[in-house]
Amino acid sequence: MSSLVKFTPLWGARNEQPMCYLLEIDEACILLDCGWDESFDTRLLPPVRELKKLAAKIDAVLLSHCDLSHLGALPYLVKECNLKARVFATVPVQKMGQLTMYDIVQSRLAKEEFDILTLADIDTAWDLFTQLRYQQTLSLTGKADGITISPLNAGHMIGGAVWKITKDSEEIVYAVDYNHAQDRHLDGTVLVDLPRPNILITDAYTALDRPFPGGKKARELSLLQSVQSAIDSGGNVLLPCDATGRVLELMIVLDEYFAARNLRGVTLAFLSSESRSTVDMAMSQTTWLSKHVNHKFVQSRENVFHFNHLKRCCTRAELRSLPSPQVVLASGLDLETSSLALDLFAEWASDPRNSVILTQKARPNCFARRLHDALVEGRRPQSPIVIQMHKRVQLEGRELREHEERERAKAEEAKRKLDEEEADEAAPIEGGTAAEGAGGE
Repeated sequence: MSSLVKFTPLWGARNEQPMCYLLEIDEACILLDCGWDESFDTRLLPPVRELKKLAAKIDAVLLSHCDLSHLGALPYLVKECNLKARVFATVPVQKMGQLTMYDIVQSRLAKEEFDILTLADIDTAWDLFTQLRYQQTLSLTGKADGITISPLNAGHMIGGAVWKITKDSEEIVYAVDYNHAQDRHLDGTVLVDLPRPNILITDAYTALDRPFPGGKKARELSLLQSVQSAIDSGGNVLLPCDATGRVLELMIVLDEYFAARNLRGVTLAFLSSESRSTVDMAMSQTTWLSKHVNHKFVQSRENVFHFNHLKRCCTRAELRSLPSPQVVLASGLDLETSSLALDLFAEWASDPRNSVILTQKARPNCFARRLHDALVEGRRPQSPIVIQMHKRVQLEGRELREHEERERAKAEEAKRKLDEEEADEAAPIEGGTAAEGAGGE
């Protein structure tokens, strides 16, 4: 007997927004990814009232990658919408995803008022996780009884998953942001080796991108030549990047280049509030790497993430203590939202010897994307470049009094809402007294 299957994009369809989809199989409701972006703009999501109704129906959440585009909204749904469903992911997606969230939230809290999420909210959401290995099959329970799920290698990012979802004779494959090619540390996806499923859910994010002439090797060579050109001129190089995903490949490429060229007096650094934890976590995930890299580790204990040149910096102060010129991988792919990458851009942009290398497409309409699109179309970026920066300052006088008044008003409003909720819970249910009287007669 075939199952009734319904697929509903909640956000991230027919555009470049983060991904979140609802898969319904008979009575079961499965959330496929739960992404957001660095803006944390609630206008990108459905209204909270709708999300609360949705969250109450969800039986399971499947996450495919460790970046914001695939899991950024999870803590918000847990905090604001009372999502309680189990969340399934591979070990690296769980571990690296948590570091991704820590990095962006700490960057915001360090420089601006940010009350969308806290580090505690992230920890609460991550308590819902269940870890799975590649090709491990797990049977769901409750309304999802009879459904099995299994993560398969997607490539693209460490621990990235293509999800195989099965009920009776129906097989559904959810495959987004997969990579057929082999990276320095990851094998390509197994998607092409799978039998044809009944339903394939996939994306076409890069379908219209023009391929780089000469392929991956030529692209890497162009990157390294651009880095070397800036170094030769005495300039710094900024590479805005994500916090835990594709940045790992860039670390390996650049560290190998520095070793091969024996570059002395030049700093290679990864700047992120979680830089040390990210590299340490990557070093511990050798079983999730490519067969070649894993075999090398087993034979010689040589870990691809044991870097000889890369310095891990958590703050700008740590970076300033290192010699120049500097080649810096800095978290903040969008070059916006109080990121460390934006700080460096503001500091270095006025010196023509310095370079900015964009290695990924950022979200539409952000600063990095506008730069990217201008360069792809052969246009010079608009000059002068205007950027918005945030920083915390000590309030004094009238500003301090106004701030304290706003905080008091917030506290009073929160107390009023709490009192209303308690009053609603304490109110007798209509008809309850009559029913009790009838029962006592």
